[in-house]
Amino acid sequence: MAQTPEKSLTTLTKFLDNSIENFTKDVPGVQQQIFRRVQLLLRDLDLRKGSVKASVANLRKINRIKREIEQIILSDKYLGEVEAFTDAFNKTTDLQTDYFKLLKKDFTTPKFIDTLRQASIANTRAALTESGIRANVVDKAADIIQRNISESASFGDLVEDMRVFLTKTEESVGALQRHTSQIVTDSLNTYAREYNTVVADTLNSQWFLYVGGIVQGSRDFCIALVKKKWIHKSEFSQITKGNIDVDNDGDTEKVSLDGLKPNTTATSFQTLAGGWSCNHVVAPINEEFVPKKLRARFD
Repeated sequence: MAQTPEKSLTTLTKFLDNSIENFTKDVPGVQQQIFRRVQLLLRDLDLRKGSVKASVANLRKINRIKREIEQIILSDKYLGEVEAFTDAFNKTTDLQTDYFKLLKKDFTTPKFIDTLRQASIANTRAALTESGIRANVVDKAADIIQRNISESASFGDLVEDMRVFLTKTEESVGALQRHTSQIVTDSLNTYAREYNTVVADTLNSQWFLYVGGIVQGSRDFCIALVKKKWIHKSEFSQITKGNIDVDNDGDTEKVSLDGLKPNTTATSFQTLAGGWSCNHVVAPINEEFVPKKLRARFD
């Protein structure tokens, strides 16, 4: 069966989702490993009647805990997974190019995309390794320990604070999972959307498809747009205000904008889509693939 633009986009979005899932699946186990090690290291702190002593000696022990957290995360296995994930940017480029060749036979990848891809890979690698891990996991864990020491908190409270911060609970997924999930989801999907935006501007596209899977926790905004699917460029302004013609019948519904990034406007919608950790793409589509009845409303 011949490949169609919609099938091509489905292949793309499934690849994006699988790449993200493959990277994040082992993170909860790493978090448990970190917490078990931190528990042991916290026992070296000086206590007084079950509370952590506010002492210089205890504060000095924080640096060792920081080093060991970082070493556990930045293992050879983890760094290899980072490299494997960043390779997904290359495959994404190929899938995007294949899609646009269905819309324009003589399509070639714009030169700017190579620069964009390299920058995206570098930024993602930094966020998932030393600087990103220190800022979002290691240093924040150290801050919790330092606060408990300064306040002479009970040892039990300190351990519980670290458990809540480092591991998955009913309230949270854990610091490492929270950070890495957002980075891999945003980086890869944003790159795909930026590629789309560059080409849409070049082709002066007027019609777009909003595609991607709906998962537990998907925002009302994304659910509405996946149902709508076909979007005319003239609708961007109202969509980013939460006024969405979900059924493509000319009547808009008010939809929550919770989760969208503050700078989401008609101009940035193609790149930002549904906001933080959004797994959807806004892809330009030729008018000929849009249902005639719908096209007639915008002629």
